[in-house]
Amino acid sequence: MVVSGVVQGVGFRPFVYRVAVRLGLCGFVRNLGGSEVEIWVEGADSSLQRFLEALETEKPPQAKLERVVVKRVEPRGYSSFAILESGSGVLVRSQIPPDFSVCENCLREVLDPSSRWYRYPFNSCAWCGPRFSMTYAVPYDRDNTAMRSFPLCDECRREYSDPSNQRRFHAQGISCPKCGPGLELLNSSGEPVECGDPIAEAAKLIEEGAIVAVKGVGGFHLAALASDDEVVRRLRERKRRPQKPFAVMALNVEVVSRIAEPSELHVALLTSPQRPIVLVPKRVPSPVSPLVAPGLSELGVMLPYTPLHYLLLLETRDKFLIMTSGNRKGLPICKGLEALRELKGIADYFLVHNREIVNRVDDSVVRLTDGEPQLLRRSRGYAPAWLELPFDLGAEVTALGAHLDNAGAVAFENKVALTQYVGDVENLENAEFLLSALDFLAKNYRVKPQAVASDKHPGYATTELATKLSGELGIPHVKVQHHYAHVVSAMTSRGLPKDEEVV
Repeated sequence: MVVSGVVQGVGFRPFVYRVAVRLGLCGFVRNLGGSEVEIWVEGADSSLQRFLEALETEKPPQAKLERVVVKRVEPRGYSSFAILESGSGVLVRSQIPPDFSVCENCLREVLDPSSRWYRYPFNSCAWCGPRFSMTYAVPYDRDNTAMRSFPLCDECRREYSDPSNQRRFHAQGISCPKCGPGLELLNSSGEPVECGDPIAEAAKLIEEGAIVAVKGVGGFHLAALASDDEVVRRLRERKRRPQKPFAVMALNVEVVSRIAEPSELHVALLTSPQRPIVLVPKRVPSPVSPLVAPGLSELGVMLPYTPLHYLLLLETRDKFLIMTSGNRKGLPICKGLEALRELKGIADYFLVHNREIVNRVDDSVVRLTDGEPQLLRRSRGYAPAWLELPFDLGAEVTALGAHLDNAGAVAFENKVALTQYVGDVENLENAEFLLSALDFLAKNYRVKPQAVASDKHPGYATTELATKLSGELGIPHVKVQHHYAHVVSAMTSRGLPKDEEVV
């Protein structure tokens, strides 16, 4: 059988192994090159039926089964069940996993003084942690991620090989303080700051009014006190951001309730595996400086989605901080050593780690409209998951989008896989980011475009890029009127057929 959906990077193969062994079935499971999973099982019909039922009812928390294709075949006579080395072939296309927030189990280990992961900022397991942001290629194996630079120590290797270890058996991103990434605190000149605990020292500096650039999952944040008018004013001046609101990261829901008035649905969004920034009504009065979101009735709030962020907030007095994108105005979020150059004059210090951010991915933003969640920025936690159309496209397409608040896409069959949030395509850096994000999706979803689409506006940079791409590939350039695209987008989100009359 072949299973597609979100089935790589979520502990699905180890789960299949455990179920098969429990039911006395023989065969194998392996990842394939289209992000799908191939399963071969042999055994009694009753056991095979229970196996199929368990795939849906017992699957790992982050797994999503969209399609299970089952074919009855002649037994090969396997004597056991095994997880095989991944194959590069593609039977069907499946989803590349997005990044997941730290799970309660991993966070509990980080906070437990008796745990070997105590205060380890990169703890993760089969159910949580970075995925898309550290993936070079599929299938999702350690060698295809940024974790290939960190070979497993003996203890981690034992857990990786132990079928009874539900969270770490064949989990590709696991590590510990012995074998995983490390942290370092740098001053504004990029020189190391001598300290025993970089996180505690960074928190101390923030408490003293410093602005610290923090390298996270998909890029850098600028962390600063959200309760100090002078600090917020200084951050606005340095970032050349006079009015646009800053996001605030709070330690937990209790802290959120001190600074805002979240509903049950707000809390559900805040605590979801995606951990987006959620627009929540401000609490009045509030310890948050009015300069954080001036003139607005809502505050953009998120919860920590990595142990690193949690430990940093835990060391602060307020238990909440400004956590805004680490970039210069109009440019993509920084993701590597370029931050020392790009954020010079903005950040006083840099809290950095040595795991590469392969795909930059900004925080997603959600608000409630008439009680329904609406994505204002679809990025970390959601990208690069695809959307399904109520019809087949009949062609494979690369779409470059519009000029402002841009996201591109590749489309095939009835699927549209959107890039992460790119931003305004006014600078060369953003255009390069867009093309790079599209190239990643096209390669890993095995898309060979038969047309390139863009906005119809002749002055948009994306229109010019699409024209150039069309010429290079020798394929048609489809230009779509801006407001027509809005209408079609709304139709798609409501699942309406393409020939439905709506205006």
